[in-house]
Amino acid sequence: MRGRSWAMYKSSHSKPLLLPFWLSRIFDSMTLTFLDGHTVPRWFWPLLLGLNLLLHLPFFAQPPNSVHVWRQSNTMAVARNLYEEDMNPLRPRVDRRNDSDGVTGMQFPSYEWVVALGYKALGFHEAIPRVVTWLIFAAGVVAFYALVKLLTSSAWLAAVGAWGLSWSPELFYHSINALPDILALSAAIAGLYFFLRWYHSRLPVLFWLSLLLTTLAGMTKLQYLVIGFPIAVLIIRDLWQRRLTWRRDAVPLAVFALVAVGCTLSWYAYAVRLIEQSGLADFGLELRPATSVAVAIKTLTHNVVSDIPELLINYANFGLLLLGLVAIGRGRYYRSSWFGPVLVWALALLAYHLIELRQMAVHQYYMLPYLPVLLLPVVLGAGWLVRRPRWRWLLLLLLVAQPVLAFVRIAPPRWMGGAREVPPELFDAATRAALDNAVPDSALCVVGPDESGCKFFYFLHKKGFGYDESAQLFQPGAGGQPYLATCIQRGARYLYTNDTTLVADPRLRPYVGQVVKRVGDFQVLALRPAASPAVTPSR
Repeated sequence: MRGRSWAMYKSSHSKPLLLPFWLSRIFDSMTLTFLDGHTVPRWFWPLLLGLNLLLHLPFFAQPPNSVHVWRQSNTMAVARNLYEEDMNPLRPRVDRRNDSDGVTGMQFPSYEWVVALGYKALGFHEAIPRVVTWLIFAAGVVAFYALVKLLTSSAWLAAVGAWGLSWSPELFYHSINALPDILALSAAIAGLYFFLRWYHSRLPVLFWLSLLLTTLAGMTKLQYLVIGFPIAVLIIRDLWQRRLTWRRDAVPLAVFALVAVGCTLSWYAYAVRLIEQSGLADFGLELRPATSVAVAIKTLTHNVVSDIPELLINYANFGLLLLGLVAIGRGRYYRSSWFGPVLVWALALLAYHLIELRQMAVHQYYMLPYLPVLLLPVVLGAGWLVRRPRWRWLLLLLLVAQPVLAFVRIAPPRWMGGAREVPPELFDAATRAALDNAVPDSALCVVGPDESGCKFFYFLHKKGFGYDESAQLFQPGAGGQPYLATCIQRGARYLYTNDTTLVADPRLRPYVGQVVKRVGDFQVLALRPAASPAVTPSR
């Protein structure tokens, strides 16, 4: 480490940096300590978690914003409804509920319930979901460190894995968003870690921790139950090699499989039934393969060329990933006892990707389950570099580049510069409050045009009937009368809209009374309680 290559690197860079002598010595000491390939210095965790928190800190107070803001809004609406109406997680409620109680099916609202607990303890504030998500994310990073250390027997490789996971741009973005996938990811990683610990030690507390976390991961997001595949391969292999005994191992393994899979499938069957009963399909619980071969090829190409290297693992990690894949072949890692389980894990994720390929075109957070598998070759690539002193400068460059690339890719386009994918009147606190307070929260409203069916409702803190586009208000429904007339008959009292052409439409006049509030392009209009205009029966 103190040889000629490192000395040349240090001398060639010390002058341009113009660091004070004492700071330069500290920097040299830190890099030399970490780049020995063995030591995880005491400053590693404060640096990793502290830097990550510091880069996120300016954005904790933001309301839902930017990419996938509809998903954030729906998640936070369910959490707010748990807080305001009923803390029963078996009856999650949405805002676009028509004249019903809003109960519908979704993934198990574990994350939403934790956020609602935060609201109960501290009052409603939109920073609470962000803080909750970041704490869950941090726990997942620690769990991944423990998992990699268990698999590789190297604390240093585990630290590289934890560092890489922290600076995935997609995870960097969602690690402070109201997204249940972060809870599912962290629970899945921890569940797998505790299972492997139990598998070798047979300590009961590890078994129950693993079962709880694995079941929680699957119920929160079904795709995270995929960690069962490496577990299954491990068990089948050890049965084949007679390392397991039926008398000792059959019962706990059967209980683990039945509870984890049974609870997950039972919840989703119950959720589908709730959707059918309510008719409220805010959360899709179906498979979404590509619509054609051409679309599939286009989506897969974009995933491989752009989504995975740029958004999912970070360009700096992508270089280490390529090195790691080469190292697997040249270093004969395929002979490792973990190669088979990890390979099947990867193949199961590939099958999931193809089954949900339509979602992968725009929903990159559906790929978050891939991170643990993709980062395992990354740590092998880092290990290959650190064993070659003349290339340690490149490893240092790639590690330092990761937080820079993650922040630059996410913060300016998504969090800086105000409202993104949200009307400015709803994003600004003052104008949002004016629209919220225009009518009682208990009044049923017709809200739109909002294709998501949830953004406007969440920001306005209203419930009732939604519409995707203004023309939908005048389209006849099953009873032959316009949709807006049906909404009024079912109890709607106010119309919220930011479509300025709709307000001038003569077809709207018979249904509306006075303008209650104007804020920017938004208008709140009282709906006439009288019967809708007569509809000429079709002949």
